[in-house]
Parts: sequence; C-alpha cells; structure tokens
Amino acid sequence: MLLQPNDQWRWFVGEDSHLMLELGDDMLFCTPYLKKHLVRAEQLDQCFSVEDTGLYYNFIDKLSSFGSSAQRVQAALNGVAVARFYKPLMPQSWFFEPQADYHQPELGELITLDITTELLTLMVVETSPSASVCISLSNEKLLSNSKQLITFGAIKVMNDRIISSDTHSHEQPIRQVG
Repeated sequence: MLLQPNDQWRWFVGEDSHLMLELGDDMLFCTPYLKKHLVRAEQLDQCFSVEDTGLYYNFIDKLSSFGSSAQRVQAALNGVAVARFYKPLMPQSWFFEPQADYHQPELGELITLDITTELLTLMVVETSPSASVCISLSNEKLLSNSKQLITFGAIKVMNDRIISSDTHSHEQPIRQVG
C-alpha cells in the first residue's frame, strides 16, 4: 500500500528532536534526522508542498524494484526529508573506491558504492555535475573506526565513486560464475 500525499501532511520537529511528518489520522512518520542536522529547524512547521509531492513520486517510481511497498514509502519520505531540510554536506568520498567509469546519476536513481569489503545500495536525493547527496538503503555499516552510515543516513560523495546500479546488476551474474 503506497501512501498518497495530501494537504494535511505536515513537517515538524518532534519533542525528541527528530524531523517528523504528520500524515493525518493520528499517523506520524519519524525520520532518523536530528534537528541539529536540519536547515532552519527552529521555524520548521511546514505543509508537505507540491515540490515534496513531486520528489516523493519521483523517488517512488525509481524505487519500483526495491523492497516492499512499505520500504519504498519509507525510503521515498526519507529522501524528500534530506532533499528539503538536510544541511549541506561536504563530500566524504574517501570511504569508497574510485571507479574507472564516471557516472552522472539522476535524481532518485539507485546507485552502488564500493567500501572494499562489500557494495552498498543508496538512492540519489540531490545531484550536481561533480557530487551527489545520497541516502543509504543498506543496513547500518561501519565505514571507519569513527564513521558509521546508518540505514537512510545521508552522505555526499563525488560522482567518480558511484557505480550505476544498472551496470552492477549486469555485472553480478558474471562475478558469480567466475
């Protein structure tokens, strides 16, 4: 079941300092994003906008092959939250392996990042010619002794680290056979 945005949805910061989305009918969606990581969190009490709705449906469309419908909605709403309210990030590309083929991702695209020991799946929520802001769709991962990437955690990476999920899905069978 996919949630359909309406004019009663409202963003706000909850008592526990997390960004929340009121969905009406006593339903709340809690993001993992704390007030200290949000732009203008002090005045944050906003309706789910037309732009939010456009992003939400873009992300839902791009997530069509990802998980259950509930997981897709959760990923899409977290993606909208990061795109709209997350403070600008500095790239943290050094955690990921550089790629020989440069890939310019699209908004909402599922991508892969290589942390040497495994591949992580992320969704692009903001793009530029050189770097992209992504949220992790993988389980929580330790990137170093001091850096952990939680599920739906936001990170900015240079585009030369990104592996297209289309490319990766075509390569996967070759790796398993060899």
